Amino acid sequence: MLVKDTLPDLGDAVMISIDIDINESADQLRRYADQNGFPWRFALAPRDMVRALGDAFGTQFLTPPSEPMFMVDAKGEPHLLPFGRKSAEALRAFVRQYRAA
Repeated sequence: MLVKDTLPDLGDAVMISIDIDINESADQLRRYADQNGFPWRFALAPRDMVRALGDAFGTQFLTPPSEPMFMVDAKGEPHLLPFGRKSAEALRAFVRQYRAA
């Protein structure tokens, strides 16, 4: 099951994809999301944010093939998820875990 198919099962969780490629434009990102039918929000990260993400989560987080993700709990604390593909059940478990945090 793909993330886009799992999203409705995550309740009130909000998903935002952050594009860290400083060479891509908002139009390219919008087309990519539309072509793939992704129903969540996408954002272009400014250079300062890319640096901050790398500082917070390590340089592997800035490597898209490692499928980096983090969740922010209700208190505003970020939690790095394991790198690599995540199953639908794993995503649901992370949402339950961090919703309760």
